[in-house]
Amino acid sequence: MCGNVLILIVLTFFSPVLLMAQTPEQSAWKVLHRDVVSQNAGDRRQALNALGTIGGSNEEAVRPVENALRNDKDPQVRQTAAAALGQMKAEQSIPLLKQALNDKPQVAFTAAKALIDLGEETAAMGVFVDVLTGKRSIAPGKTAAAWSEAKRRFLHPEALLLMGIGQASGAFLGPGAMGIMAGEEAFKAENPFEDRGASGRAQATRYLAKESDPYALTLLEWALSDNNWEVRAAAAKAVGERGNTASIPKLTPLLTDSHLAVRTMAAAAIIRLRSGNSDKEVADRSQP
Repeated sequence: MCGNVLILIVLTFFSPVLLMAQTPEQSAWKVLHRDVVSQNAGDRRQALNALGTIGGSNEEAVRPVENALRNDKDPQVRQTAAAALGQMKAEQSIPLLKQALNDKPQVAFTAAKALIDLGEETAAMGVFVDVLTGKRSIAPGKTAAAWSEAKRRFLHPEALLLMGIGQASGAFLGPGAMGIMAGEEAFKAENPFEDRGASGRAQATRYLAKESDPYALTLLEWALSDNNWEVRAAAAKAVGERGNTASIPKLTPLLTDSHLAVRTMAAAAIIRLRSGNSDKEVADRSQP
C-alpha cells in the first residue's frame, strides 16, 4: 500500500518534468496515447477529436482512431472515432468505416457521413435512405422532427456555433470545429460562464487561422497563454493549422495544461507541425 502511494506521489510531482525532458513531438504523442485509452469515455473522445486534426497521412495518428472505432465499448466514443476518420481524410480507413455502417444507429450515421466526405457516396447513402424512409433511426428515441432538425444542422456545419453545447457531438463534428468535447468540458467547471468574452475570443482564433497576415500568427501565439482554457485550446488548434514549426516551443508548455482539451489540442498541433500536415495538404488529398 505504501509503495503504491509513493509511486502516485512520484508520478504526480515528477511526470511533468519527465514529459518536458523528451522532445516536443515525443511528449505530444505521449499525451495523446495516454488519453485515447483513458478509463474516462469523455477523455477518450477528446483525444480522438484532437487526433482527427492531424491528417490521414500520419499512420501513428490513424491507428488509435481506428482501434477506437473497432473496439471501444462506448458507442459515443466509436461515433467520435468515425467522425475523426472522416475529418482526417483517412482513405485507408474506408473498409473499417463501411463495417461501422452495421454498428449502432448513431455510429452508422456518422460513419456514413465520413464515407461521403471520403468520396464513398454509394456505400453511405443506404444509411441515409434507411433513415429517411423510417427503416432506421439516427438514435434511440429520435422522432421525425428530430431527424429534420439533424439534417438542417448536418447541411450547415456553421450552425454548430449556435447549437447547445451538449448536442454538438458525433455526427456534427465538422472540419472547422475546434473540438466538440471542449464545450462539454465547460460544464464541469464551477462557473463556466465566468468569462463571458471567452467564446468570442475562441471563435476569433478560427478566423485568424486562415488570415494570411503574419501578425495573425503573433496574436494566436499570444492567445496560447490566455486565462481561459477554451481560448487556449482554440488557439492551439489554430496555431497547428498555420503550419509554422517555429511555434512548437510556444505550444510545448500546454502539454501539461490543467485542461484535457488544451493538452490534446496542443499535442495534435505539435504533431501536425512536425509532420507538415497543413490544412492545404488535407484539402488536396480530398480532391479527385
